[in-house]
Amino acid sequence: MSEPANGAVLKITRGLIYFMMAMIALGGVALAIASVALPLGWSHVLAEVAKEKPGANMVGLLPWILLLFAFAIMALGAVWTILRKLLAIIGTVAEGDPFVRANAVRLKAIGWIMVALQVIGLPFAMVVSKVGDRIGETEMNGDFSIIGVLSTLLVFVLAGVFERGAAMREELEGTV
Repeated sequence: MSEPANGAVLKITRGLIYFMMAMIALGGVALAIASVALPLGWSHVLAEVAKEKPGANMVGLLPWILLLFAFAIMALGAVWTILRKLLAIIGTVAEGDPFVRANAVRLKAIGWIMVALQVIGLPFAMVVSKVGDRIGETEMNGDFSIIGVLSTLLVFVLAGVFERGAAMREELEGTV
């Protein structure tokens, strides 16, 4: 077992992750509440939008907005899960023993969740564009993220590195 990593950096990282998880939880709760409240107050929303954007076509828009909320809640749940797995990995780093098979499994799971986020992002972007067109906001769009794809590939490579590191450590321990 190696010496534990820098405690201050890990504490700051953990703090940031907990802060992000709190913001995700708040966002998820807000979206869930909005998903219930919006249909109840839809006529008020229509009146307000008509004042602000007289040319907006709001007919049939509510289901699209609720679909956006659903995609956003799925994405928030996925990011929450990634952060939980990252906390577990940080825990093994803090203990000084990160090259364990469990971390390789965690990283693979993070990679697949990132793939799911990329897949969710495609229909999400289409719905955002549709909603934007209907309300006259041409700036609303979603773009394909090459950084997201590269990050996902990097996570899978790191999972392989951790898997190989754990195997090498097990081999070394078996020979000693």
